[in-house]
Amino acid sequence: MERQTNLLLGAILVVGLVVLAILLQPTIEEKLAPELVTAWVAIALDGGAAVAEPVEITAGTPFRLYAVVEAEGPVYYTEAPALRLAGGDVPGGRLRRWERPLEPRVRWFTIEGNPPYVELASQADLERFRFVELYRPDWPLAWSVPGRIEPAGDDRVDAGSALPRRRFGTQRYHVSVEFFDSVNASRPKKRVASWGGGDVERQAERFPTVYSALPGRLATASRVFGLTQLELATGAAADLLQRVDELAQRHLAFSRATVLRDQLEAAGRSFEELSWLEVDLAAGEGRWGSPAAPGDLLRAGDRLVVLYEDRGEGGVLDHDDLCYDFARGAAVRRLGDVFSGDGVLELASLGASLARSRR
Repeated sequence: MERQTNLLLGAILVVGLVVLAILLQPTIEEKLAPELVTAWVAIALDGGAAVAEPVEITAGTPFRLYAVVEAEGPVYYTEAPALRLAGGDVPGGRLRRWERPLEPRVRWFTIEGNPPYVELASQADLERFRFVELYRPDWPLAWSVPGRIEPAGDDRVDAGSALPRRRFGTQRYHVSVEFFDSVNASRPKKRVASWGGGDVERQAERFPTVYSALPGRLATASRVFGLTQLELATGAAADLLQRVDELAQRHLAFSRATVLRDQLEAAGRSFEELSWLEVDLAAGEGRWGSPAAPGDLLRAGDRLVVLYEDRGEGGVLDHDDLCYDFARGAAVRRLGDVFSGDGVLELASLGASLARSRR
């Protein structure tokens, strides 16, 4: 009888050890796996390697975002078929799919300037401007998602826009990956994240960013969409002007003056050499193709816009046509919403010279 009891206890002990081993296996595997270090956002065009750096595309070019989790080794957990990091190609043997016990939850963010428009009268006003991570709950919780140029700030800046959505401008991305176990699914065991809003200025030349520009003379102005507009108040200190110019040069913000300067430089023109032709939108005096074209300048007083698209009567420059307006943040608007009522405007071509207007 004693022998049977010992056998039964031994069997129970063995079964208990097996069950315990099964329960502890995920924990043991995770303990032995490489320690997680950080995360990256990598951007891939069709057929190319995913790169954790800025990418320039023509508006409408499809791209994908890949989450990359770096572990000691280094090892990179990602769904990207090929990866370039810090300017070098990562060997394929270091790329792995996530097959560890913990369950990952991948959350995507865009990083945008806040607020989207700031008038600068003092250094304190400039200190209000910062980059923040904006969670995108409508994006899939997946290791790879289709790339989008959809700044959340557009909901505020483009309230008067003629277009509900656009596919050009500047967009920066952030990813956060949390890892959960089956014992406590409400709190993550581990978490890694890519560069955030506080890293944008320090890492501007390396930050995962998509610059999506329209072709031709619209390219320069179209890239500032999605950025914060910084405008100097009357009497603002000269050091603020220098700071705004520095931010614009690094594609971190813009002002009306920097947009105009860059638009002219891209066309190889100077403001002083521009010829201004008088046009009356109500009379239909201007024509698309000659003298008006996308990227040209139209002004009344100190209000100046960049011509975008013929949307009204075909070939005629009229109130229903579209422009880039930079009154309080970049937006696409109808000419009639910018220049209300009748009156003569001035048009400057950035292509062939126009005959000078009568003075």
